[in-house]
Amino acid sequence: MRDDAAAPADPTCDVPLTEVEIQDIFTAMSQSEGYLDITPGDALALYRLAYRHASARVGRERTVGTVMTSPAHTASPELPGPELARLMASLGVSGLPVLENDTLVGVVSIKDFLPSLGLPRQATPMALVAALLEGGLPSANLARLTTRDLMTAPALSVPPSCPVAEAAELMDRRRINRLPVVDGGRLVGIITRDDIVRAWRPEAAPE
Repeated sequence: MRDDAAAPADPTCDVPLTEVEIQDIFTAMSQSEGYLDITPGDALALYRLAYRHASARVGRERTVGTVMTSPAHTASPELPGPELARLMASLGVSGLPVLENDTLVGVVSIKDFLPSLGLPRQATPMALVAALLEGGLPSANLARLTTRDLMTAPALSVPPSCPVAEAAELMDRRRINRLPVVDGGRLVGIITRDDIVRAWRPEAAPE
């Protein structure tokens, strides 16, 4: 959305497409200059169809390098488990690429912590909360581990030239939330599900 305070707010930036109703289309048509020989229902169907085509096109044309977060926060493989947890908490992230001598050697996420706490890797956040409330988490195990012990290796990565749609499909297929972005063997960023959502967010309509 543009920063121009004088520009009218674009509702498509904040309202999901499924919330668009026939009355919204009728109101928009009534404000249009000239005559439109189309029913509100036809306009809505056309808009939804165009939106799907546009989303697919953007996913094919936009590359990971244009939407990734760069530079990416990273962790050292020798960082003790408790310090790694505190680092991720302070950064407000649920996963980090792991670099050793500037080389990507793995990725660590909150799921990698769960087995050391006596929970399955696929445990839900509420399962973790419940275990904390019951006082049944063996945190002493985590104190003996380092990032290298916890991380998933080798790291799955994509190049900056990878289409966003392909990165999204890869994340969905592998059930992961982030992908390090590597160019010529060097980590240049990270793309997450949040980055992909932002890539598909409709832009402000032109005046």
